[in-house]
Formats: sequence, structure tokens, C-alpha cells
Amino acid sequence: MSAIRGSQRFERVTVTLVPLTDDKHVLQVPTTFNSVDRTYGWQKSGAVDYMIVPTRIANSEVKIDIFLNPQKRGKLPLKDVGRIAENLVKGKIATEWKGLRLGGISKPSVAQPPQKIFRRGTIEEILGTPLDR
Repeated sequence: MSAIRGSQRFERVTVTLVPLTDDKHVLQVPTTFNSVDRTYGWQKSGAVDYMIVPTRIANSEVKIDIFLNPQKRGKLPLKDVGRIAENLVKGKIATEWKGLRLGGISKPSVAQPPQKIFRRGTIEEILGTPLDR
């Protein structure tokens, strides 16, 4: 299975972050979700665009998927994907993701990032039937 849009490939790494036991920090879940557009968006870092999608949030760990897209056409060398993701995560932990430390990074895989627009629906829309009033 290949996640290709035209000639672009998206690499995905799953990152495990561990909350610090220090209660002085407020846990901020990493994401690139845009609440105005209600979609996950791309941000730039060096020679790649990245998208961060949280996949699991618990007291003991936070798992996120990071999708990487090179700004130049072509594909990222596999050995560089892990290094780029690690540098991105370490930089974010040092500046923005207070209260989290790096637990682990998975091997890169080719994947399609989410394209869906998330809409907040009514209970009737979720159930698919009108409620009796």
C-alpha cells in the first residue's frame, strides 16, 4: 500500500510521549488541528512540512502520528525520516510541549494523512434518527 498524491509520498512515524510526574506543568497534547477549519493542517519545519495527529491520550502516555512531507518533490531518504522526526519532537519538547518527554519513535511507514473535515454534530445527526420530543 502506498500513500502517494501525484509524485508525493507521506511518511508517518508514531511517537510516544510520556508526561512528567511533575504536576507544575499543564499537559498540552501536541496537534496541528485547526479549530477554525476543523481539519488537521500542515506546518513547516526546515525542509519538510509536518502534520501531527494525536492517536492515544492517557495518564501514562500520549501517542501521536507525525506525517512528514518533503517541501521539494520526491521522497525523503528512509534514514533521514527518523532523524527529522526526532529533531522535530526534541525541539518541540524544549519549547512548546512542556510536561512531556520522549518515550520512543517508531520506524517510518508510508501512510495517508487524514483528509476528513471534522464537524461537530447534534446527537440526532450522530444517531441518524430524530429524537422524540
